[in-house]
Amino acid sequence: MKYLFLILLSFLLFSCNTAIHKAQNWLEKANNATPEKLEGNYFQIENTRVKTFLPPEFKQYTTEQYRKTLDSVFPKNQVKAEMRRLETMRDVKGSFSLFFDNITGSTYTINTFPFTPFNRNDAKMLLAMMRKNNDKVSLTTDLNFKKITATFKKTDDFTMFRSIFQIDNIKNDHISYSSTYFITAKKQTFVINLTTPFQVNFDRYIEKMKF
Repeated sequence: MKYLFLILLSFLLFSCNTAIHKAQNWLEKANNATPEKLEGNYFQIENTRVKTFLPPEFKQYTTEQYRKTLDSVFPKNQVKAEMRRLETMRDVKGSFSLFFDNITGSTYTINTFPFTPFNRNDAKMLLAMMRKNNDKVSLTTDLNFKKITATFKKTDDFTMFRSIFQIDNIKNDHISYSSTYFITAKKQTFVINLTTPFQVNFDRYIEKMKF
C-alpha cells in the first residue's frame, strides 16, 4: 500500500494549472447544492464498474487533446512538465482517465488500481508523505503549499481519505487548489485529483459516483 501511493505522491501535487477564464457556477453549486440538485454527467471509467459524476462543463480528453489545449495557453516548459506528470500517471498499473473544464481551467484525473484497503493510520501516513513532498517541491520551485483540510471517512464498503492543499505560485502571484481523494469501494481502489482556480468542496460529486 505504501509503495503504491508513494508512486502517486511523486507527481500528484504538481498539477497547478492557471485558470483560463473566470469560474462558472458549478464551483458555487459544489459548495452549496445538495447531491440531488447537482447538474452533471456520468462517465464510465474504462475497464471498471466505476461511473464518475462531473459538472456539465467537464469533457473527457485524450492526453494529446489536453496537450494542445495547454499549448495555446501556457509556456512550453510548463506544458512539458504537465505532460510528464500525466505520462507517469498513465503508466501506473490500472486505468487512467482525464477530464478538463476549459471554462475554469479545472482538471480532473482518476487512476484505478487493484484493490488496496487502507485505514485511518494509513491516511495519516499518506498526509505526512504529501506534506514532506510539498516541502521538497517548495525548496526548488516558486510554489508554497498550505494544507486546507484532510479528512478520513469509513463505512462498511467505502473508505475515503481527502486532502485539499492551497498552492501559491509566488512568481506569478497565482493561487490554485489541489484536492486529492484516495478511495476504496466494493473491492476497487482509485485515486482522484482535482485542480481548480478556487477552493471547492467536491464531496457532493463524489457521493454521486456509481461503484
